[in-house]
Amino acid sequence: MAVEQFIISLCLILLLGKLLASLFEKLGLPAVVGEITAGLLLGPTVLNWISPDPTLAVLAELGVILLLFAIGCETSIKHLALAGRPAVAIACVGIVAPFIVVALSSVLWLTDSVFTAIYLGCALTATSIGISLRVLASAGQSQTPVGHTILGAAVIDDVAGVILLSLLFNFASQGQFDAISALWLMAKLLLFLAIAPPLARGLLYLARGLKPLADKAGYEVIITLSLICLFAWLAHLFGAPALLGGFAVGLALSRQFVSPVNRYLVNPFKFTQSMERSSQSLVQVFGPIFFVYVGIRLDLSQLDLSAAGVLLLLWLSVLAIASKLVSGWFAGKAWQAKAVAGSAMVPRGEVGLVFAELGLQTGIIDTKLFTELVVIIAITTLVGPILLKWSLTQLHRHPILPAGDKKS
Repeated sequence: MAVEQFIISLCLILLLGKLLASLFEKLGLPAVVGEITAGLLLGPTVLNWISPDPTLAVLAELGVILLLFAIGCETSIKHLALAGRPAVAIACVGIVAPFIVVALSSVLWLTDSVFTAIYLGCALTATSIGISLRVLASAGQSQTPVGHTILGAAVIDDVAGVILLSLLFNFASQGQFDAISALWLMAKLLLFLAIAPPLARGLLYLARGLKPLADKAGYEVIITLSLICLFAWLAHLFGAPALLGGFAVGLALSRQFVSPVNRYLVNPFKFTQSMERSSQSLVQVFGPIFFVYVGIRLDLSQLDLSAAGVLLLLWLSVLAIASKLVSGWFAGKAWQAKAVAGSAMVPRGEVGLVFAELGLQTGIIDTKLFTELVVIIAITTLVGPILLKWSLTQLHRHPILPAGDKKS
């Protein structure tokens, strides 16, 4: 791509992505859907102003790494402990049910390849924690018991999604399934997730000690981006996607990060909060580039728009939604709590789109399946917040009373 073409492409991606994201948010819809729509408009599907390009793909990949960094910053191990068994049960059902339903459906109707069907099933297991948390926060429910349960389940869900992505990425590279190498890779991934955050935390101490007293030129944001790049490279050495490195650095900055070495690596809150604040602009700039680029990569002409094709796509979307809703059964005895938890697990977003993009890059899925997968993710991302807002309204109208209390 020529320099002048790259510059104007980046201008259009950032500007239209932001405009449509803001418009969709004003309409009460997820910003990510607006950004994908911007990519559809700019790409070959509509205006054909921007075509998929390796240079833009690199920027989009950096955006993914930064998105996983942001998710890591929001991840709280303490919330997992507070949520307890209900969160684990919701997460397990929310992973297993979509995987089985979507994988079997894919074998029956979408693809002859079992591995591709497994990949599609895994792609729809991960919940978008950011979308659900935004709706919960606006309703004042993020710090309630139901909110803690949802957050804990979504965190487990996302971490499991990242691990599944790493395993499938490795299988795709090797071209075959090997149980021994799979167990070895799982061990390496868990080892990386165990040692990378404390190591990053230790490097934070070093960076804080080396900071010049008079420095006011963005020291924290440079250190943050440097650490993200370093650990993304280390994740690649471990045989995992680079995005796992961004997630590990985010965990190191998290206020709720815990590990056996915490007593020796107490969070330097002033410095880490400054790092997190300064890096928000990076996430806000590069994150949307990924979602817009997903829209650019979409080719809606690949969709089967016959009555049978549209019905199949809608049916798969219904299965993807229903298989997450059933996970809310473990949220409590009241149906309102079950509805809130199940609805909060419906939206797919960042991790699902990462699955789609990597699947296309590695040849696991073709352009047609990529388009169908992104459309299903977009539908769940739209329907999820609508269901969650409705269920929160029901919870507000019929509040769950503490044990022993009765309505007079």
